[in-house]
Amino acid sequence: MTTTSGGTLVQRGRVWRFGDDVLNDGQIMDIEMTRQVVYDPARLAPLAMCGLDKDFARLARHGDFVVAGRNFGKGPMHIQGPLALGALGVSVLAESMARSFFRLAVSVGLKTLPFAAGITAFAGQGDEIEVDFVSGEVLNHTRGTRGDFGAMSPALVEIVRAGGEQAWLKAQAGA
Repeated sequence: MTTTSGGTLVQRGRVWRFGDDVLNDGQIMDIEMTRQVVYDPARLAPLAMCGLDKDFARLARHGDFVVAGRNFGKGPMHIQGPLALGALGVSVLAESMARSFFRLAVSVGLKTLPFAAGITAFAGQGDEIEVDFVSGEVLNHTRGTRGDFGAMSPALVEIVRAGGEQAWLKAQAGA
C-alpha cells in the first residue's frame, strides 16, 4: 500500500532481505537484458533480483521492500535493475547504496532510503514494515518497533512523487 497525503509518502509491505555487495548486473537484473538493450519495464520486472532469488519477482507484491546491506546496486551504471524494481512497485532500503544505482533509482521514480544505517538489524525477512519516505520513520509492525533512518531530501521526494525524472521535467516545463 502506498499513500500520498498531507505531504507524506508512506508505503507498507513485506521485507525481502538481501546481504551486502548486491550487484546491479547479474543479481538485481539479468545481464542479458543490458546486453540486449531492453528498457521495457514489463519485460524487466519478471527478472528482478533473479540472481539472488529466482522467485522474488513472482512472489513480491506491490508495496513490498528490498532491504539490503552495504553497497546495494554496485557495478556498472545500467538502468535495467531500477526499472525492474520500480515496475514491480517495490522500494529499496539499504545500509548503503552505490551512487550510480541511487541516481538511476531516483531517475525512474523508485522510492529508496539509500543510507539507512542499521536497517538490516531492524527489519528481517518477511517482517511487515511501514516507511514514511518524507520523514524517514520506519515502523516494524511485526516486531512492534520504530526507527528513524533519514528522510529522502525534499528535491528527491518531488522527483519520485512525479514518477521519475522525465515526468518531473515535463511538469516543470508545463509550469
